[in-house]
Amino acid sequence: MRLKRTLSGITAAVLALSLFSVSASAVPVLDDHELPIIPVLPSDPTDGPDEPAAELPFELSAPENVSITWLNGNDSPNTCEIHYSQNDSMSEWSSRKAADHDAVMKELNEMGYDDVWITVQTDWSIDSQDDWHYNEYWDTEGYDEDYVSRVGEWAFLSCSYSDEISMSTWIFRNMGNIDDTEDHTWYGCHEGGNDYDGWKDVLKEDQYDILTDEDGSYAKIDFTEHTVYTRVRFLVTCRTLGDETQDILIGSEWSKTAAVGKDAAEVKPLEPGDIAAPVISDLKYTEEESSGSPVISFKLDVSEELSAQLSQVTGTSGAIRLITEAKLADKENWTELQGDFSIKAGDMQIGLHNLEEVEGRIEVDTPIQLRARYYCMQDGRDDFTSDWSEIISFGAPDHGGTVLLGDVNGDGTVNMRDYTTLQKHLNGWVVEYNAENSDLNGDGKITMKDYSALQRMLNGYSLNE
Repeated sequence: MRLKRTLSGITAAVLALSLFSVSASAVPVLDDHELPIIPVLPSDPTDGPDEPAAELPFELSAPENVSITWLNGNDSPNTCEIHYSQNDSMSEWSSRKAADHDAVMKELNEMGYDDVWITVQTDWSIDSQDDWHYNEYWDTEGYDEDYVSRVGEWAFLSCSYSDEISMSTWIFRNMGNIDDTEDHTWYGCHEGGNDYDGWKDVLKEDQYDILTDEDGSYAKIDFTEHTVYTRVRFLVTCRTLGDETQDILIGSEWSKTAAVGKDAAEVKPLEPGDIAAPVISDLKYTEEESSGSPVISFKLDVSEELSAQLSQVTGTSGAIRLITEAKLADKENWTELQGDFSIKAGDMQIGLHNLEEVEGRIEVDTPIQLRARYYCMQDGRDDFTSDWSEIISFGAPDHGGTVLLGDVNGDGTVNMRDYTTLQKHLNGWVVEYNAENSDLNGDGKITMKDYSALQRMLNGYSLNE
């Protein structure tokens, strides 16, 4: 269904959310809540959108490796922690935006955007996977067309997001005060520009008990008798440039379901040897300094298996961190470095301060070598490490000079940035591109046929299909 809304001269369109592909339709929404929203329904809700497809600077896919853990009353009585991961393309782009904000904003401006950001929504159900709480107001930040608030604190519309591969958020933390009949969290609110239910309305009476302590009465879910299911999705907001600003919201599909409680499957802890050695490449000096010392960067490849292990470990109050060591190329002893240790795709930055304390002043471009390994911590179990990665050296070739069809910009991966680069080249822009990687159909020319082939590749088809 398509819904077009006008907000004081700012127009947005809301479309049914779907997994983004290169040809996906835009799903706009506005986050300016100072003025009313006026809905205009199309005559035929099945009509296709008349808005242009929205281009993203990364590949959007549903959250993966979702897990949920009850905190056993260590926060509030019902608090659950949900962990989820994102793909390398999203992580790398978000990391670049944080590290090189001006350059990324320039790229977004060239795409016609004032800004692009990612948020997360978390849905839940108790004792059934057919009783989700998502409704149409989640697509409009909880408000209806008259700017009336229609969802309470039980709707988790904006959860934690970062550039790390694995992230987490809490749900069920605050269900309100049952003793206070004016508590909107528990009882809802149906006056003064609000019309939403509270926890009392969305929970079934047999899903919780009412307990009382010195602070008053509260709802308690018994996780030995009930099962909580959860699912997660990403929302990308693209704010356009110009006088007629639009906030275009593109949503991923919902993730696979995770569960905690009575019927949830038991998760086995990781054992030494389960985590493969890191895969690192592209060691180089940056223009940054840390504590007066040079800063180096390298790329970390994050496999699907590692993403799943990250979510599993962090979902059980553990962690996996990256340990890096470096040495001068002509020396024998390694020194542990300080810098990025959270697992994320793309450039990891590490300062050489510790190495300078051992070797003295290190000038930029001094030959150095780097190695890394993972350190795994799990609650109630002994810590362990992975094997060391292969040693990489400053000045090593980025990707070995091999042909990688679809890697238009030559950064070693095939993603939406390649699609954007090829599109600009075919439109006559002066951009750097790898001609050999761009000739996807092998006819010796770079044409719209290659553009179509790359589009199909990014949508999951092989070049031969």
